[in-house]
Amino acid sequence: MAKITKIPPMMWIVFGWLFWGDFVLVLMEQLVPNVVPVMLKNSQLSNTAISLILGTIPGFIGLFIMPIVAYKSDQTRTRWGRRIPFLAASIPIICLSLVMLPYAPYIGRMLGQNAWADSILKALGIAPVTLIMCAFLVIYALFNSICSGCYSFLVVDVVDGRFMGRFMSLFRIFGLAAVFIFSYFFMGLADTNPHLLFFGAALLYGIGFLIVCLKVKEPVQPPPVATDGRIGLFSILKSYRHECFRHPLYLWLYMAFAVYGISQLAGNLFDILFMKETLNMSMDTLGKIRAWTTIAVIPLAYFGGNFIDRWKSQRVIVLFAFILAGIKLVGFFLVSDAVSYVVVTIIYNISAFFWGVTYSSYLPNIMPKDRFGQFACCNGFITGFILMIVSPVCGLFFDYVKNYQYVYLWPAILMVVAGLLLLKVNRHWEKCGGENYIAP
Repeated sequence: MAKITKIPPMMWIVFGWLFWGDFVLVLMEQLVPNVVPVMLKNSQLSNTAISLILGTIPGFIGLFIMPIVAYKSDQTRTRWGRRIPFLAASIPIICLSLVMLPYAPYIGRMLGQNAWADSILKALGIAPVTLIMCAFLVIYALFNSICSGCYSFLVVDVVDGRFMGRFMSLFRIFGLAAVFIFSYFFMGLADTNPHLLFFGAALLYGIGFLIVCLKVKEPVQPPPVATDGRIGLFSILKSYRHECFRHPLYLWLYMAFAVYGISQLAGNLFDILFMKETLNMSMDTLGKIRAWTTIAVIPLAYFGGNFIDRWKSQRVIVLFAFILAGIKLVGFFLVSDAVSYVVVTIIYNISAFFWGVTYSSYLPNIMPKDRFGQFACCNGFITGFILMIVSPVCGLFFDYVKNYQYVYLWPAILMVVAGLLLLKVNRHWEKCGGENYIAP
């Protein structure tokens, strides 16, 4: 059991700005998974098409863009730091793509009135609205992946690893607060005024996140790893090959989190449709239920961070993988109305909160800090590649079973597999020092 070190006052100031940044980022990120699936369904798209647009396309983007961004970010040295330039460049483009999304039907109709464009789209079998929505979603997915990825790298750069469990516990509280506020107060606008919803969220994110970029100061980094003077594709691939696959611990870790990513597909893509179509909830009711079930974990949050700092995320993460699997299995058999949904979801969210805090502490503590962006992105690259393939399979599965209740069984099975793989990672962790672990 590790000794708990007191957090110094100046570190709390840094924590405060990072908490605010996570709040506005998470609030903005609620738009696509919670509102866009309904917009796509209203456009008469199938579950397979929705999974392709919201699962495969972002996965494809992350697959080819983020490894390069992570490597370049690790190697960048400017007076603003190595992460913040990437964050600042992404903000305006994310905001613009979100503001334009609800106008896709209008732009699509205008495009359909053009005889030349209409004939091409008919030949391709693509509806104008679908094309426009896909275009804005691709832009959003590209720059939001850069923003959220580099922000997670920034957190690792500025937060001392001794405080990571407590920081991540509080960090997630602000994320949960954002989910609550969006779900309780704003989700109902998806039915009545989506334009105001997207504009307001984009504006708050744009201003709020820009303030974080100005206030958070990155630590001075040592000179980047020597290169031949260029940071080209060959140098990037060579570095990934030599660094990220050099030890079996990392290989088992990548496999474990790829399976975890697959386990989350069903819920991410179809949980909203389960609540709306199977449980017959309105968007307003749906939002309020999700809001209360989301914040139910907050009273336990800080204690969770202390628990993880004491007992090590490497041990705790396996425990919660199996707990999450069990709760999802119970949900598959018992959730049949709003009441049972709320009960199971509250219990699940408490466990998922501890899993999330543990996961966020786990990666910085097991990957080399000087190359954290590169290693984290390699993990994301592998997961993204697999999700890109599996997302349409998930959509086809739900088109086949025609029962959104399976949003519970899908993760229940896969979380067991992820837990077993993490046990394998832990064996290598013990061989590399355990309590005195040094990243190989």
